[in-house]
Amino acid sequence: MNFTYETMLRKGLKAATEEIKANNHDKGWYDNPNGFLGDMALLHSEVSEAVDAWRIHGTADATVGSPLLDDMFPNTLPKPEGVGSEFADIFIRLLDDCYLHDIDLVTEVLRKMAYNRTRPHKHGGKRA
Repeated sequence: MNFTYETMLRKGLKAATEEIKANNHDKGWYDNPNGFLGDMALLHSEVSEAVDAWRIHGTADATVGSPLLDDMFPNTLPKPEGVGSEFADIFIRLLDDCYLHDIDLVTEVLRKMAYNRTRPHKHGGKRA
């Protein structure tokens, strides 16, 4: 079967969103909805945590294992730390926010990418 880029993106994000929804429901995150502004504030907090992680560790994985904890709790995983972990949190929150607020992220990404291809080199004249 031949899949288009859109089909692969849609299937992948749908599967990820379903996993995120199931986990968030199981962990009680849907018990007290935050509303749109609260959800955006939490998404922003994850971006801020990524900045802080970068300031301390650069882009290196900062996850630390503890042999003592590993011996005491052999079936647990160390808490992921660092920019990569915070990017994962951003992605998880973003997919959950799209689910909660009925945003078709794939359609929006494809539409924005098509528009961005029409823009001139370094449009806007800004440094970043």
